[in-house]
Amino acid sequence: MAANQAASPAPSVALVRCGDYELERVYEAVRQAIDLLGGMGAIVGPGQRVLLKPNLVRGMEPERAVTTHPTVVAAVARLVREAGGLPLIAESPGGPYSPGSLRGVYRKTGMAWAAEQSGAELNYDTESVQVSHPEGQVLHRLDLIQPLLEADLVINLPKLKTHNLTTLTLGAKNLFGLVPGSLKISYHAKLVDRALFCEGLLDILAYARPALTLMDAIVGMEGEGPSGGDPRGIGAIVAGTDCLAVDVVCAALVGVAPQDVLTTRLAVGRGLTTGRIEDIEIKGEELASLAVPDFRGGIEAPIDPGLFPGPVRLLARLLSPSPNGEENDSRGAKAMRLLAQGWVWRQLVARPHATERCIACGFCTQHCPVNAIEIVNGRAMMDPKTCIRCYCCHELCPHDAIKLSKPWLGRLLMPR
Repeated sequence: MAANQAASPAPSVALVRCGDYELERVYEAVRQAIDLLGGMGAIVGPGQRVLLKPNLVRGMEPERAVTTHPTVVAAVARLVREAGGLPLIAESPGGPYSPGSLRGVYRKTGMAWAAEQSGAELNYDTESVQVSHPEGQVLHRLDLIQPLLEADLVINLPKLKTHNLTTLTLGAKNLFGLVPGSLKISYHAKLVDRALFCEGLLDILAYARPALTLMDAIVGMEGEGPSGGDPRGIGAIVAGTDCLAVDVVCAALVGVAPQDVLTTRLAVGRGLTTGRIEDIEIKGEELASLAVPDFRGGIEAPIDPGLFPGPVRLLARLLSPSPNGEENDSRGAKAMRLLAQGWVWRQLVARPHATERCIACGFCTQHCPVNAIEIVNGRAMMDPKTCIRCYCCHELCPHDAIKLSKPWLGRLLMPR
């Protein structure tokens, strides 16, 4: 990836219309998108081992729009094979990382079918490896799945969805699935702050360097993503060799300002992208012809004092240091800000809670990175003082029993 995207030629992103998941229609749309970028032969060489990284957050049926659709994966794998490459479908879903759990996820998400249709291989190697990453800004060592280290290149196959931590989960976020199984928990615990977590995602992106990012935006997810929202037809395949450029286009496609996606905004600070749709060459369809109106965001929102009613605005501004830097604040100002941070955080940030669908299976207790959940009287109970709002429980609950809600003041000030 270029060290300074702004000084590089405009990245190209292909935008192709595709209205449904009929296999041949998807194959033609995917082929057209990749041809607009120079063809799969310009990306994959004969005999190269190609890791296909879909979004398989957990075992859910394709029609739920939680995971990358199997027809998209099958189409890409077929094109890789036609170029002489050797495609391997590999992912570390949330929860246990074992051959048995992978087998179940592959079956339920349709990946087993995708492999059968395309001749791709399914990964069952659950070994992990720790690698040095001196270029990382917050992660100088990375825990990664073994197949990544054995691949010649990565093709990133995310799903366009909302996300309660990053606004949207796009190409950069999808690569978190290269961290093995329950080790994701330690990453969430280590990178508690949202910005710090997203900096870690950019470190993983910088290491993986996907040769192609192809977004399944045929049917996306709006609302409480990445696994509790609602399917929303978008009708597009979006592809590019620059992952962050694809993320910018996908955000604009659903009416989200690209830099409202935290990974993109932080990447701008690193000089990896300008974050501007105007700086990207879009090939194929016009963006306006596929733009989705009224795409519903998730329950989470950044704390922006300018959005608050006047009486609350001053209090919200206490969340930020003075314009001249925190070191120039008085002791009283710092104390007031700490007080405001705690109170405003509790009022404005969504809390997870278990609904009547909870069967006390204990899955959330096992995968909470800070041990903030216990089973009480047959239902999961979240300790709000310990919870770091990473929403792993909401994302991974196999029974969709975890919902997110804000206190009354948060609902009043930020009803969405």
